[in-house]
Amino acid sequence: MAIFFVTYLGFAVTRHVAFIGALFALYGFYQGIFRSVGKALASDYVPTRSMPARLAVQHDDWRVRLMASLLAGWLWDHMGHASVFLVGRVAVWAPSHYSC
Repeated sequence: MAIFFVTYLGFAVTRHVAFIGALFALYGFYQGIFRSVGKALASDYVPTRSMPARLAVQHDDWRVRLMASLLAGWLWDHMGHASVFLVGRVAVWAPSHYSC
């Protein structure tokens, strides 16, 4: 989570193209770690019968992605690029109502 925090904070405060490129690489590193660990954790706690469905929901809940994209677009247009990354950074640290 520290990688995510640093990456989103960096996106919020910089406009330097080379630094943004490095942040994208760091974010890719974070996604590679986070997605595999999340699926492994879900696999440990979900009953074997319902595992394929749970992993699909965890990975592809299009409604949540749509709402997040709409919110990000609105924030970008009305409050600037930094607001998108600052809100994303805060949202990741908030307690989640989802459980595995």
